[in-house]
Amino acid sequence: MLKQFNDYMSVKDMLDLSGIPPTRLLYYEDAYVKEFEAKVIKVLKTENRETGVILDETAFYPGGGGQPSDIGLMEGNTMQAKVVRLRRKGEIVIHYVDEVFGEINEGNHVRGVVNWERRYKLMRIHTSAHLMSQAIRQALSKPVEIVGSGMDLEKARLDFTHAGSTRELFPQIEAVANNVVKENRTVKIRLMPRNEAEEYVKKFHESLKTLPPQVSEVRIVEIEGWHACACGGTHVKSTGEIDEIRLLSRSSKGKGIERIEFTVQKP
Repeated sequence: MLKQFNDYMSVKDMLDLSGIPPTRLLYYEDAYVKEFEAKVIKVLKTENRETGVILDETAFYPGGGGQPSDIGLMEGNTMQAKVVRLRRKGEIVIHYVDEVFGEINEGNHVRGVVNWERRYKLMRIHTSAHLMSQAIRQALSKPVEIVGSGMDLEKARLDFTHAGSTRELFPQIEAVANNVVKENRTVKIRLMPRNEAEEYVKKFHESLKTLPPQVSEVRIVEIEGWHACACGGTHVKSTGEIDEIRLLSRSSKGKGIERIEFTVQKP
């Protein structure tokens, strides 16, 4: 994340971030917030002439955990701009804007509008990836380790430890996954002390080994009674919102690593 940030920010801009208060993350409080009002804290100019805007709070998700960042609009009394991508540095979220009409000035109040159709599709796909982690384990009858993941608007992927092809198991994996969708299980999100979270996710064959050691409080996303893991992304409130999971393909990603790609769609 820091390297990505450095690619876009000049040294001067990075120094200017000192003293800027943390951005209030509205998407953590409620992933269904589509519009919000905020105050412009800082306007940054990058080396390649992009404009970065820091707000006191935001509902735009800046990306992470395999989930792409949001896009949308930023509007004020005398300006309008497209939010084309975001970056998070520590506790500060930077909104990169394009096609700016008017001026964005520090101290202005603006309205943020998340591209909801895009965000909601990503929320459904992200929750389906959590659901699929356990569906794969159940179909294989063993606690395989998830070693990689990613998603875009069209599909998601999971890489996991398994020797051999899972192609013949596709109908079984789909049936297990979509049964959980139909059960409309609640998706619960809570913060837990690290030691407590570590013990909790073990029950679902997950771990916290990829979290930096300085993280003392962990955000846990749980599909009730089915799967739980540490995650900073946005999710739907219940599995019924996913609609239907359909497997697309499988491939080998090296010795003992299998990749499955899947999507969500209306039944």
